[in-house]
Amino acid sequence: MNLEAKLEEFELFLKEDEKAEKTIEKYKTNIKAFIEFSKDKELTKRTVIEFKEKLDQVDEYLPNTTNNYLVVINKFLNFIGKKDLCVKVIKQQKKFSLEYSLSKSDYHRLLRTTKKYEEYDNYIILRILAETGIRISELAFFKIEDLDKTMKIKKKGKVREIPVKLDLLREIRKYCRDRKIKEGLIIFNPKTGKAYADSTIWRRLKKLAGRARISKDAVHPHAFRHYFARCYLETYPNDIAGLADILGHNSLETTRIYTKLTNKEKELKIRNIKF
Repeated sequence: MNLEAKLEEFELFLKEDEKAEKTIEKYKTNIKAFIEFSKDKELTKRTVIEFKEKLDQVDEYLPNTTNNYLVVINKFLNFIGKKDLCVKVIKQQKKFSLEYSLSKSDYHRLLRTTKKYEEYDNYIILRILAETGIRISELAFFKIEDLDKTMKIKKKGKVREIPVKLDLLREIRKYCRDRKIKEGLIIFNPKTGKAYADSTIWRRLKKLAGRARISKDAVHPHAFRHYFARCYLETYPNDIAGLADILGHNSLETTRIYTKLTNKEKELKIRNIKF
């Protein structure tokens, strides 16, 4: 079976299914890795299991990432009529603490550092992420034509309304005026005019963390989304449902992840208990 040809058919299927362009690219990358691994091998259940074992043994692949690969490979195998070759994902024990979490002092130090180095684009990126709770990929929905007290995020067939604080709205509008941005994206690569890749944004923010002398581990993919959630719950402790609605979660269990304490926070709480 020519897997490269089947991948082209699968890509067409994904486009007709109206999958996002980034999702399609991710699927292709994962499947190409499997095709490369299985080259010169017979396509059997054993081959798929060996690929799974390889992913699980490489340090750079965390269980979540490994499972993301497996989910995609299983979808591809099902598409080409090889459902019997699909494998189970790796079971994980839920973590009940977050080792690294962005504190308020960390966040404001990052903001001060952007001003010190006159990195106003990073300043606006930080504020949008931390004060709206959006994902990095959703920065592409912030366009000057749609800029309002409520922004609409349309993704995967769903529409989510994101409230924007008035002071943040003023900062964004000032940023656009200063840079003569009159239409289209607010955050974009000036060389291409297109949105930055998610990975590019994270690399920039990690470099910023280094200059601000805070732990780079605190600047992870969900750092600012988590920061927003924690700040929201500090103000409205019992409004898990409201937070879930803003973050676009279908399940309250997903939102409750943001109520968990870091190990350091647990330690400080225990110290204050009088027995």
